[in-house]
Amino acid sequence: MIRYLFQLVILILTIIGCKKSDNEILVPPSDPGMPLVNQMNVQYGVAPDTSGNNVNLLLDIYFPPDATTAKKYPLFVLIHGGGYVGGDKNGNADECRVMADSGFIAVSINYRLGWRKGAGNCAGDTADLNKAMYRGLQDAHAALRFLISKKNEYAIDENWIFIGGSSAGGNIALNTAYINPMVAMQAFPGLNTLLGAINTSGNNLTTSFSIKGVCSMWGALKDSSLVNSGNAIPQLSFHGMMDNVVPYDFGRFQNCPNYIFMCGSLSLHRQLVRFNKSVVTHLSVSGGHGPVEFAVPFMMSNTACFFKKIMKSNAVNPLVITGIVNSCGM
Repeated sequence: MIRYLFQLVILILTIIGCKKSDNEILVPPSDPGMPLVNQMNVQYGVAPDTSGNNVNLLLDIYFPPDATTAKKYPLFVLIHGGGYVGGDKNGNADECRVMADSGFIAVSINYRLGWRKGAGNCAGDTADLNKAMYRGLQDAHAALRFLISKKNEYAIDENWIFIGGSSAGGNIALNTAYINPMVAMQAFPGLNTLLGAINTSGNNLTTSFSIKGVCSMWGALKDSSLVNSGNAIPQLSFHGMMDNVVPYDFGRFQNCPNYIFMCGSLSLHRQLVRFNKSVVTHLSVSGGHGPVEFAVPFMMSNTACFFKKIMKSNAVNPLVITGIVNSCGM
């Protein structure tokens, strides 16, 4: 009898032990995700150039080191300068690498170039410049729609989308942040009919996006009133006070009386203070258009820090800083 009881106990313990082992085997390991590697010349759309010929719209994607699809990363879209007649996405490679190393998916986009600038000073066609600005706005919208449509493939956190640009790219970035399809019809009269809506050009994607912050490097808006209590977002700016291309406060583009009026970094700073938004403006007292003392590592490290504060819901007190002073610790 004792022998049978002993064998029964051994059998029960064996069953319990097997069951525990089975449970351990059934627990799946955490998914490491697929590794993400930089991608160059990704097509995000097609649109007609100034001659009416369709051109491919391309972008480059820089991922954080060791990035995988198991995580989500904030997105930073950067737009190159060049006065709407030159420049290329490759020129933002260093900026994108710094932002990627800081934990952002950094994307540099190309957009359609071209306006009748004329042979001499102030000889450009202002109406044509408006078209160039509008096409840039269309292309930035198309790029963002494309990227958000690929949010799972690229591991983008759609809750944290930031945009930035230098010179003409700064103008496009600010326009994209503050001009939606309805506002575009007022800011660029007639171009919705002539060139198409900003939310349908380039591709037929319908994905939506919400920009949470902007970095403007010697950029400007056509009118500071485009920033209002309903759409104001945090902004970090870099600008030279001797800039004779894009005014650091307000004035005419390239100081030409017949060109578009622009509200630069300081003008937009005052507007954002009115609406209690986080805003920091770096000014170079002796700097011109693209002040050399504002080196890429300085600008992008402060940009990454500023955006990370926004992501942590940390308000940044309004600051106007002259000289090479890091705003990150302020």
